[in-house]
Amino acid sequence: MRPDRFLNHLSAVASAVAGVTRAEPVPDGGRGKRPYLLEIEAGGKTTRWQVVAVSAPGDRYDQDEREPVLGPVPQPPVPAPAAVGSPEQVEAALITALLGADPGEIASVEAYSIRATPGAVPHGATLTFHDSSKIFLNYTR
Repeated sequence: MRPDRFLNHLSAVASAVAGVTRAEPVPDGGRGKRPYLLEIEAGGKTTRWQVVAVSAPGDRYDQDEREPVLGPVPQPPVPAPAAVGSPEQVEAALITALLGADPGEIASVEAYSIRATPGAVPHGATLTFHDSSKIFLNYTR
């Protein structure tokens, strides 16, 4: 999964989440600092989500993207509330929506807000795909 395709998919999926009133990629996303950035409005609050990718082995971004590798879709790691504005709620809603719309590309998901030991990024997810690529979906301020 490449970051540009994921950002477009995330925007479409997020737009259909209950409680989301706007989900749009940020034009140029602060291209120097955060080239793949999505703003989501829910519950009168705006959250920003950065997309960072690790490519599949042998994948080169200067070439056409390969056909997706499909497999079983994992279960959401957290229950999905309506996205009513807090980063935790938006995180859970996005993960559930992404898994619900996944044709089988996602192999696993780690939700950051439920980690036993919190990391530097408190909200978001690591999505690992069946082709071994990864997307880091990071909540940013």
